[in-house]
Amino acid sequence: MGKMNDLTKREFVSLMMGLPATAFLSKVANAQSPDALNIAFMADVQSWDPTSVTFPVGQSIYKCVFDSPLHYSSDQKLQPRQIVSRKWVDDNSTRLEITLRDDMFFHDGSKLTTEDVKYSWVTRPHKDKKLAIAGLLQDLKDVEIISPTQAVLVYSKPSPSAEFYLGFLTVYILPKAYHEKVGDEGFVAKPIGAGPYKLVDYQRGSRIVLEAFDKYWGGVPSIKNVTFQALPEASTRVAAIESGRVDVAVQLPFREAVRLQSKPELSVNLFPQAEIYMLQIPSYVETYQNKDVRTALHMAIDKAALAKAFFNNVAKPLQVLATPGSSGDVPGYKFPFDRKRAAEIMEKAGFSKAKPLQMTFLTTNGTFPNDYEIAQAIAAMWRQIGVDVKIEETTVAKYLELNHGAKLPGIMLYSWANATGDPENYSGRILNPALRFSAWKEPANGERIAKLFAMKLGEERLEGYRALNKDASENSWSIPLLQPAANVVTKKTVDLPIYSQGYILPAEAKRKG
Repeated sequence: MGKMNDLTKREFVSLMMGLPATAFLSKVANAQSPDALNIAFMADVQSWDPTSVTFPVGQSIYKCVFDSPLHYSSDQKLQPRQIVSRKWVDDNSTRLEITLRDDMFFHDGSKLTTEDVKYSWVTRPHKDKKLAIAGLLQDLKDVEIISPTQAVLVYSKPSPSAEFYLGFLTVYILPKAYHEKVGDEGFVAKPIGAGPYKLVDYQRGSRIVLEAFDKYWGGVPSIKNVTFQALPEASTRVAAIESGRVDVAVQLPFREAVRLQSKPELSVNLFPQAEIYMLQIPSYVETYQNKDVRTALHMAIDKAALAKAFFNNVAKPLQVLATPGSSGDVPGYKFPFDRKRAAEIMEKAGFSKAKPLQMTFLTTNGTFPNDYEIAQAIAAMWRQIGVDVKIEETTVAKYLELNHGAKLPGIMLYSWANATGDPENYSGRILNPALRFSAWKEPANGERIAKLFAMKLGEERLEGYRALNKDASENSWSIPLLQPAANVVTKKTVDLPIYSQGYILPAEAKRKG
């Protein structure tokens, strides 16, 4: 086949080699039962308080137990759920009236009302700023209760995009009376929600066992018993689904998912995910204040080769901080890949193979599909233009801690999930210097983004984000890489809807035959 833009096929294959498979330790009772579902999942929950953590991977589990105020479809359309209707009742988007369903119950039999909404979204977050929901709903200052099913969300400033967050990440409704009775520790030890399943057994780091809730507003799910097996090692998930010991396996190494397509008893779904891989560049590190350095690093990355090598071309190379075809994408724009020109620009900045740039490159290992292997491939590309790369493993929690304290020592490979698809949740937060997520903290971007946050929804706002996205790519404030591809492998006896966000929602699953 020859070379792929100077990075050989052999190099890519060596980078893609996975960890040795490990034995799958135990069979789960009732795995073959028609009303049971056994899922090989990649992680345990970080906390049983879903409002306390920003944890995209855990949303499948949280939605089972707590449900969602609003819900994003696979094509990222916002749909009613616990909230059946919403409307702005003022002209400057500070007062959003919501109406709840009137047939919702928590797992202890108590009714879900607007009192629970106020407690979950205002009372607790205002008292405990460390809760993740406190940051996501930081402009929500009050919930004015009209009735058990009607309330007005009052924002401290114009917030036309506020409704986007009512189906996103940490925004869940907890039971006020129960939480006040048992406290934070008691709730985490024995959580209850108003979702289609209640938690009946939990072994930290091992399994989560759920049972259908007979008072769920959407009806009792046809799948009555669900087990999420926490199997962080990908090879174990492969062994579990291939042996038939589980019904569903998620986020397998892509080469393994492709291989399993030949198994007649399995269905393999490969799809671009509502997520972006990018490089976070810390503006507070002097080296990266040099635009030539940033441009050379960006220009040296063969994104198409990454998509081919690691995701069988199901992933999409990115030109801006938005997924292709989404409202923040910039049609026709392309940042060039040119390794020769990148080397020239790096030499202009004072670095070459003879005098390489010394660089720390941080990445997680196994947190996101192929994260460490992709970092290795990018490092190999950079070495060809005069960069001496030291790869350093880290965790998302450590990265956020370092970045929040302006102590990140180098560039970070990061995955950014965005169920909403809206550009505010891509560049609007990635580049907002007022938020802990941003690494490139450009004051002018803060002013620019604040204006976009306040703009009414419409084409003018989207054009503003597209301009920001193009400028961000041109200046390489953050380097967009790929819209990654996800995979879900199921037995052919299981009918499970596929979500671009990667959700696994057993309440929507059915057994065939």
